[in-house]
Amino acid sequence: MVSFKVKEEFWKNFDVSVVIPFYKKMAEFRRVFPLNRKYFERNGIEVVIVLDTPLESEELLSYIQQYPFVNWRIVMNDKPHEWRNPAKPLNVGIRHATKKYVMVCSPESEMVTDVIYILRKSFDDYSNYPHYAIGRVCFADEEEITVKTFNNYRSIPFGSIMFEREHAEQIHGYDETLSKWGGDDNNIRSRFDMIGVKELYFNEAMMAHRDINNNEGKKRRGEPFEKTPNNALRHFFFPTNAIANGENWGQDFDEIIYDWSNNKYAEQQLQNYANQKFIKYEMTTGYNKKSYPVILLVQSYNESKRITHFLKLVSVHFDGIVILDDESTDNTYNLIESDKIIIKAQKKRTQFNDLENRNILLDLASFVNHKVAFFLDVDELLDEQFCNIHEYLDVDIANAYMIPYIHLWDSEKYYNSQYPSSVNGICFRYKMIRNIGHTQIFSNRGKLHFHQAPTVASSGIASKLLIKHYGLLTTEDRMKKYAFYQQEDDEGSQSSYEHFGENALPNLGKVNEITFAKLNEISKNLISHRI
Repeated sequence: MVSFKVKEEFWKNFDVSVVIPFYKKMAEFRRVFPLNRKYFERNGIEVVIVLDTPLESEELLSYIQQYPFVNWRIVMNDKPHEWRNPAKPLNVGIRHATKKYVMVCSPESEMVTDVIYILRKSFDDYSNYPHYAIGRVCFADEEEITVKTFNNYRSIPFGSIMFEREHAEQIHGYDETLSKWGGDDNNIRSRFDMIGVKELYFNEAMMAHRDINNNEGKKRRGEPFEKTPNNALRHFFFPTNAIANGENWGQDFDEIIYDWSNNKYAEQQLQNYANQKFIKYEMTTGYNKKSYPVILLVQSYNESKRITHFLKLVSVHFDGIVILDDESTDNTYNLIESDKIIIKAQKKRTQFNDLENRNILLDLASFVNHKVAFFLDVDELLDEQFCNIHEYLDVDIANAYMIPYIHLWDSEKYYNSQYPSSVNGICFRYKMIRNIGHTQIFSNRGKLHFHQAPTVASSGIASKLLIKHYGLLTTEDRMKKYAFYQQEDDEGSQSSYEHFGENALPNLGKVNEITFAKLNEISKNLISHRI
């Protein structure tokens, strides 16, 4: 397989782990999370809660299960203890983070502005400048804080910090010798500076720290800073070494009680989601106790003539199937049967909205433990000579994969060798995506003809696979498809459909002349010309 990079907006994959140290903060968290939720439910963001006490575990687990589209990971310390400096829990969080960037956030911090976006953007804007990014925080109780009123409160340049995980690993995280309140932020910033990672401050990144009543945090902040001994201050601001801890840093505890990548609560969450979303559905009981390395995501609409044959052929190649029926008016839904089906569901149809359908399929996929998801429509099949998807499971070099794709024409032996935007009839379509947590596809072309991948910045070409499209096989199929898009494409997603209109008479290529060598050569040439 060949890989390449594509320039795209970072928000299609933030690639950020938000690490939240959590010690007796359930009331505060309940207060601010509904306000922060919209910032967490985005592509490539995981939320790592480091629960430094078992006392609130049941309540926290019950609460977060209401929000399945946040990519939660909870690591719990099962040993009760008094409050301590968060350095050790923060290091546990960094060790369990899976993303490139780490942002530290308090459970009682309300984002007045989109702090995650502001800080993360700095790593694109200053990509050649090794740095960590910080915002500011003000302290408030019940008052409503807005951008306009924020400056009415005293703020300090703390409360949020984002850095590259590899930089934190280089200095072995926060200083675990710290046990009392204060100093952890100052110390890690000083040690970042020692390795050449400098500070970038963003005035517009605003947090409001929400205390409840007169809690311990407020009491500790009220203690005069001048009472801190000089030797402690020197340690905070002028550490002797950039590396703070030994090799066992961040290993104070490691019990994972919730993990988005292998969610033991997924079946009940899926049922709750499906009850609210669909006209009807069926799901395999106990599916969440299994792993499905490669899952197939399928949408269907009035495919009663194809669906049985389709499911028979694709079931051989996939570990599990998730299928969404777009309120077919024929018998399609009832014919959806296979021992590989995890869930089949039927939604209400108002129009053909390909974007909406695929995003619903991605919602459903997030409830399934998988490594790779693959989109196929019912009029698409893998060529039996080019179908080993599992070969790409351990080739972890891309988040999205383009698959060679041909349009069969007049016979299953031939394909259109003059199809637009192809190399002698070999097209390349984004069809396979790696699981980075719950994601959604964004389109600037409307509801049709977009890349079938939430993020394409890290891409590959799976040159040992080949999809055959049967939707344009016969003249009747082509006329039907042409009329369909003339009606449905009211946004002008594609400039023309004349390439399969009634006057289309392309040259044809032979399917059996497509070889591994040919696909690989075309793929390499595409990369060399910077797709």
